[in-house]
Amino acid sequence: MAKRVIGLAAAGLWFGLVAANPALADDGLAQFKKSIESQIPPGALAYKSAKALGDNGFELDDVTITPPPSDPAKKSDPIKVKAITVETLDFDSIGKQQPPLFAKIKFDGVAAASGTGGIDLKSMAGIDNLSADFGIDYKLDAAAKTFTLKRMELNLNGLAKLQTSFVVNGLSPDAATKPDAAMKDASLKTADLTYDDHSLLSIALPVAAAMQGSDPKALTAMAIGFLDGMRVGQGDAAQKAIDSLVAYVEDYQKPKGPLKITLNPPGPVTDADLNNAKTADQMVKLLGIQVSYAGTRSSKPGEAMAGAGDSGGTGAGAKDVPAKDEDEDSDSKSMDKKKE
Repeated sequence: MAKRVIGLAAAGLWFGLVAANPALADDGLAQFKKSIESQIPPGALAYKSAKALGDNGFELDDVTITPPPSDPAKKSDPIKVKAITVETLDFDSIGKQQPPLFAKIKFDGVAAASGTGGIDLKSMAGIDNLSADFGIDYKLDAAAKTFTLKRMELNLNGLAKLQTSFVVNGLSPDAATKPDAAMKDASLKTADLTYDDHSLLSIALPVAAAMQGSDPKALTAMAIGFLDGMRVGQGDAAQKAIDSLVAYVEDYQKPKGPLKITLNPPGPVTDADLNNAKTADQMVKLLGIQVSYAGTRSSKPGEAMAGAGDSGGTGAGAKDVPAKDEDEDSDSKSMDKKKE
């Protein structure tokens, strides 16, 4: 499913970034046909019906997208989409062969069957098909050099929902063609991420553990051990944030609500600032990190790793506890009796 979502995101960017001639049409659908669809290779896009949504929008229904294959020797799997809704799109920039300064696009009902990507979800997790919705809404203010991702959302229907937004200052319209310069000039203003799990982790984590020849307890112990390693010697704010993450990992089978991470930096944050931050304390102070989750951790720092070892976990992160040899134990008891 992850590969199909990546392919879908690439297809969405392809819609927006493909080079085209200036659009002269009056409505959004006609502009799409002239400036975008005409540039798409034959067989890459098919749909049963379409309609205009004002001057800068359109809707395509019962869509099939076949992205270019990553391996020329293999055919790409087609992506079925119930509907693609483009509420607004910067056709003027597309007509000038430039990245669009704004777009609001949604993909509804992206379908993936069990077996996609070589993983048999039906036999491993009892899932026949997956359905997802994906949406993005952004605007780049060229004059102010401010990029605002109003909302990006991925909804794996019935399994989980992930949504994020952020504001970055110092980005000019040529950022896509000059990424190195953009990274030097850009600074993060605010950001937030919310993950709401319904059943995905309870399905995915055991599958991931089985593929590694491990078990869920060892895998969660490894994650908690990593987080607790970052916790050592840090201040209250960093420890509180890490404990909230640990609590979420502990509750992976049935979370007590969404996990939300908010960034409110006290000042501009550049790429160089991020590279210089080495500890959890430094990251929390630099980014103004707040982690909120309704649950609380049940383990004590360092306890999860020891528990994984005692339970016989074989995965990475399970603490190695040498087993006592039975003969050695028997000899030890005999010696004790002789002493008596």
